[in-house]
Amino acid sequence: MNSPSPFNTASFRQRALAEARYAADIIPQTAILAEVVRCPHPHALVKHIDSRATLAVPGVLAVLTAADFEGTHLGHIHSDEPVLSSVARYVGDGVAAVAARDRQSLMRGIEALRVDYEVLPHAITIDDALASPVAIHDFCADNIADKFQAIRGDWQAVKSRVALWVENTFETAAVPHAYLEPRACLVRVDGNRLELVCGSHAPSMMADSYRPIVAGWGSQLEVVTPAIGGSFGAKWGHPTHLVCLLFAQRLQRDVAMVLSRRDDMIAGRTRAAMRFKMRIGATAEGELVAKETVLWSDNGAYSLHGPAVMKAAAIRGDNLYRFSAVKADAQLIYTNNMPSECFRGFGITQSTFAQEQLIDELAHRLNLDPVKLRLSNIVHEGDTTVHGWKIGSCGIADCLDSISKRISQHRRGKTLPRNERYRTGYGLAAFIHCIGNRGYDTRFDRAFVKLAVLPEGGIRISSGEVELGCGTVEVLTKTVARELAVSRDQLEVVLGNTATGPHGMGSFASRTSFFVAMAAEDACRRFKQGVQRLMVEFAMPNPPILSELIEHARQQQRLGDLEVTGVYQPTGVVVPDESGYGNISAAYTFGAHGCCIQVDTYTGKVTVRQYWAAHDAGTIVNSNGAQGQVIGGVIQGIGFALTECASVAENGQLLNPGYLDNRVPTFADATPVEVLFINTFEKKGPAGAKTIGEPPIIPVAACIANAVHDAVGVRIYRLPITSERLWRAMNDDGSRLEPDDN
Repeated sequence: MNSPSPFNTASFRQRALAEARYAADIIPQTAILAEVVRCPHPHALVKHIDSRATLAVPGVLAVLTAADFEGTHLGHIHSDEPVLSSVARYVGDGVAAVAARDRQSLMRGIEALRVDYEVLPHAITIDDALASPVAIHDFCADNIADKFQAIRGDWQAVKSRVALWVENTFETAAVPHAYLEPRACLVRVDGNRLELVCGSHAPSMMADSYRPIVAGWGSQLEVVTPAIGGSFGAKWGHPTHLVCLLFAQRLQRDVAMVLSRRDDMIAGRTRAAMRFKMRIGATAEGELVAKETVLWSDNGAYSLHGPAVMKAAAIRGDNLYRFSAVKADAQLIYTNNMPSECFRGFGITQSTFAQEQLIDELAHRLNLDPVKLRLSNIVHEGDTTVHGWKIGSCGIADCLDSISKRISQHRRGKTLPRNERYRTGYGLAAFIHCIGNRGYDTRFDRAFVKLAVLPEGGIRISSGEVELGCGTVEVLTKTVARELAVSRDQLEVVLGNTATGPHGMGSFASRTSFFVAMAAEDACRRFKQGVQRLMVEFAMPNPPILSELIEHARQQQRLGDLEVTGVYQPTGVVVPDESGYGNISAAYTFGAHGCCIQVDTYTGKVTVRQYWAAHDAGTIVNSNGAQGQVIGGVIQGIGFALTECASVAENGQLLNPGYLDNRVPTFADATPVEVLFINTFEKKGPAGAKTIGEPPIIPVAACIANAVHDAVGVRIYRLPITSERLWRAMNDDGSRLEPDDN
């Protein structure tokens, strides 16, 4: 078996030049093709599957059903998703799979398959699921997949200090991840060894999960991650992987599956739709003292990362301000929608939409400047937050100041139309985010980087982490080149290969660059120690010329002495308790965004005219990459705020399974974004750096919603802020727009 490891080293440049190799690019013409047969009903019992006609189709080789995966389930916290379902729980749930020699035979085989269903009552909305007497899962009679509660502080004492409460109910939509590369996987066979090639956040963790299953079939498993065409939180374990693995094991042939865009969206994953009932209490002077959150999160049919996302949405935003007391009560609800999954921002994106609007409303009601209100209540370096986060470097005050100045300057110099039809508004929002999550895996939270000298003299950098577009290759290359004083041309990066590289926890919680850079620094220290030992043994001059030492070690067959593995495991972090209390991260990132929007009052259309994004990401080590992350996150956030939504009919059908109808921002929608990096130095970070992957999307929807209120005096509590929704909000309540004083 030829290792595909060269395919997973794609840098930004290689991607831009179309030199990157993705899973679908490396499927050989001889591979068997597989496809999943999907249920057309939102909830149905599979009464019988007749595969005789399918197996009689020339070219069809095998059919799999739920019986072939009896007892095998997927899930991060709750293992509740079958590989193939005997009870389908959403439109698109896989009930069978077919393998064939070619595409035409595969399609004919699927058409010939006969599946008899008994249609069951279904629940598409959270309210319907909570009221339904029919359980979506037999083990969960009330359809509540998980619950979470947290109470901090002396509520009775704090309530007596509250002079003003602001509260409302907010709703965010389910949103597809909109990555460019649909799900694709290839399983390559070498005797009893199977190699799964697919885009994944965490190939090592995936291998840990799949290996016991594959071992039960009598095979061994390795996972290789090639270039990944985007994910944003979607590409973890998936039933299609195990379908291809079992076909490959039984047929002893390479097997591949590439989902169509339609299938990828129908049976993919979405950002969890959420409903928040939130209130915040303040003193007459503007001290934020209390916050209460009640949350209902739409889990969809299966849990995946749903419990963790729910908990993050319930409490993480609390850590931005110095609240004296907080309450959170959250429920994760099974529905007959496609499963939800983590998505850039991991729940904080949804809760920030609610929190930052309430902060603005408090400022308005108390006649205080919204920036000054935030500045007087934000956390500072050295604080321990209400949920136990220990704040290190913290540039949130400078972020807010920078945004305030940009908005003031723009207000004075704006040239946008001022008339009856078009209204201009300004908004801002702030956020906090973690770097890693000690609660994700209670066993450990660490990263490894391996350095090995190649026979031709270069150095291979191996990591179990992956490149999702956040610059992992660049960070590793830059770190090792700097620490070892070698040319970048001498370095080769190999990521996400469980057969050749060290274990990796995966790309989540904005941890990758931070963790791999720290592990790389440790690997370089160990490498230099090995160099020093060989220098003494070989009686070479001090300091040695590295190339000469490597050549001498090669001649002596001692290159293995220079093979080292560095490790990073943050100190001072703890696994949070059941209520979420504990310092989950080595450091925290902060930021504030501001925008200028224009509302067409005749149609309700919102246009973002100018956007400012101030981020505390510590020392910036890759300026171009960091700016690209922020701009991309802002544009993605504008889609979340204004246009994107998985629109599901009452019968469970996804009405917009494509990007013509799920309106994702394109270049034509791009708005000017000024990126402002606040200069801080994180003592625990690599060269003073923190991270920038997830944060740029977090405050965007709240920022735009606050600007809409500034423009037309109407608050929008439900996403997306479509033209129709805003027009109705401006007109249905009979409100009259006052002259534009902005």
